[in-house]
Amino acid sequence: MKKWTVSELDKNKVRELSKKYNLPVFTSMLLTIRGLTEPDEIQKFFATDNELSDPFEIKDMDKAVARIKKAVTEYQKICVYGDYDCDGVTSTAILYSYLESVCANVMFYIPDRNAEGYGMNKTAVEKLHKQGVNLIITVDNGISAIDEINYADSLGIDVVVTDHHKPQDVLPKAVAIVNPHRNDETAKFRDYSGAGLALKLVTALEGDSFSVIENYSDLAAFGTVADLVPLKSENRDIVKNGIVNIENTERIGISSLIEKSQTAKVNAGTIGFRLAPRINAAGRLGSPYDALELFLTEDDETADEKAELLSNLNTQRQTIETEIYKQIEDKFISNPQLAYDRVIVVSSEGWNAGVIGIVSSKITDKYGKPSIIISEDGEICKASGRSISGFSLVDAVFACSEYLEKFGGHPMAVGFSIKRENIDSFRKAINDYANKLERMPLATLKLDCNLNPGTITTDMVKQLQMFEPFGYGNPKPIFALNNMLLEKITPVGNGNHLKLSISREKARLNIMKFSTTKEQFPYSEGDMLDFAVNLDINIYQGQSYVSFSVKDIKPSNFDTEKAMYEIQDYELYKSGIIPKNSADKIPTRDEFATVYRYIRKNPGQNYSIDALCLKLSIGAFKLLNILDIMNELYLITYRRDVDNLNISIREVNGKVDLNASKILRKLREDMKNA
Repeated sequence: MKKWTVSELDKNKVRELSKKYNLPVFTSMLLTIRGLTEPDEIQKFFATDNELSDPFEIKDMDKAVARIKKAVTEYQKICVYGDYDCDGVTSTAILYSYLESVCANVMFYIPDRNAEGYGMNKTAVEKLHKQGVNLIITVDNGISAIDEINYADSLGIDVVVTDHHKPQDVLPKAVAIVNPHRNDETAKFRDYSGAGLALKLVTALEGDSFSVIENYSDLAAFGTVADLVPLKSENRDIVKNGIVNIENTERIGISSLIEKSQTAKVNAGTIGFRLAPRINAAGRLGSPYDALELFLTEDDETADEKAELLSNLNTQRQTIETEIYKQIEDKFISNPQLAYDRVIVVSSEGWNAGVIGIVSSKITDKYGKPSIIISEDGEICKASGRSISGFSLVDAVFACSEYLEKFGGHPMAVGFSIKRENIDSFRKAINDYANKLERMPLATLKLDCNLNPGTITTDMVKQLQMFEPFGYGNPKPIFALNNMLLEKITPVGNGNHLKLSISREKARLNIMKFSTTKEQFPYSEGDMLDFAVNLDINIYQGQSYVSFSVKDIKPSNFDTEKAMYEIQDYELYKSGIIPKNSADKIPTRDEFATVYRYIRKNPGQNYSIDALCLKLSIGAFKLLNILDIMNELYLITYRRDVDNLNISIREVNGKVDLNASKILRKLREDMKNA
């Protein structure tokens, strides 16, 4: 269940924009929603030949260029010090390739994720010193390596830092610190990825942005999309040019990766969900050097071998991820309290630390709550967490720092290490922190606008394509189709997907609900529903049709926000905390009867909390308590899976006394004393 928010729309501004610049109304509407209303903004947004800004606008870029050019001219040994994720690998590939092309004495180093962890470390610095390195250039790391850079300096090694992560209050004592998030930064655009920043450095070294874009934007597009920086301004230009260059790439490794991943069309979506995960898989489960070699090789056999290896590692990663996810779901079944917590914290031995961040993202998306997954490997355990908008997970973790060894992150994602003995105390502490909030933020789905189903055309979808590349900061538009009658549910794709036939007035549409079986679908034919959808073009027998894919569904005219807060109250109550505003929380005998009669008349199906609440005119707090009580009294068996309920009627002999329920007696007592 998600709270839908529809973007504000100034219809007068839409009409003005359409008339003034001779734009289609639909295009003008989307531009207005995205805040693009000035002519120079619109022109730049749609242009394909934008020149990148002067790289020397970024603080310390002149110092970095001067030191690197000195090293190149004097043939000093340079090490490009990268990172093991897609952004770090592509950053390394960009800078190493360029320096090699100008005959620099250059090597690269990427730390091992498990043995060394993120960023610079003293052992690596000492190793590079023994190899005669005179200059280290960090890419996608280094801003927090204060002790390590001091150590390098003591060994006579200069360091140039290029990093896009937010700096601490104290900056390292490097020769140059190229980081757009410095407090004293004055550059207009600052939201580069590590790869984007490496591209800016190469542009400054080369003095020609056009040739740099042509030669390296393909690599920079990988890093920019994978690292989820906003696809706005220069990032958008980098990715647009990069996609064109990927489609016409001379890098045989990228060609092999596209082939092995069976990617039919390269766009920001396929980079983010098909290609980049294979690069990340190398750092998570294998060696990041395999991914780097894929980008650097000029040998067809090596390219195919590395692309195959990365695809296999990605498959392995998916298998491991699925198994961890299943184990977490099993934990919730055996101990529902874990899922009721405001911040979900789960841990276990044997969980691969390289994939727990991905699993955390999926848990957060499903449960609509911040989650932290901990791999219990040895005495010091590794953790990764993801949050929802409005809840700063890094602040919450910082508030519990007494239980942690190392930690870092930002409002939406964290990573830390913790002693095994402190895990339970940390779980309690971070939930105590969250429980002090009167309300937790609600998981939300942001929609661009409501659409009239009878007015949707293929031309509108073609206008959408002008807004690509879509990604973080420039999301693919989501539209609402409200008050639609669900006429028919048709399983397709061996029953793994559903085609939903829906209508309103004279408009009839077929829309797709992917990865859902008919048994899992909680709504029924005849229901009035609202659908959040993406629009695409489907070509069949030479004809173009609008295709619709479902992002979310909710009953029409239902107060989702109220229901979500009631579910929060229910889970808080199950955690032992009596919610405020407890009046009218105790279900009546008639409400018990209403729920029971409905289930008896509609047996053997999945139900959704929202649909039941609407049909039965009962709040979510009461409904879930009624189900708990009926389950306790052996009237039903049921299992809740977030917003969906699987309920079965039990055969009962004679009358059942509701007053025999311990749950009901406690509920009455608690609400009386609240």
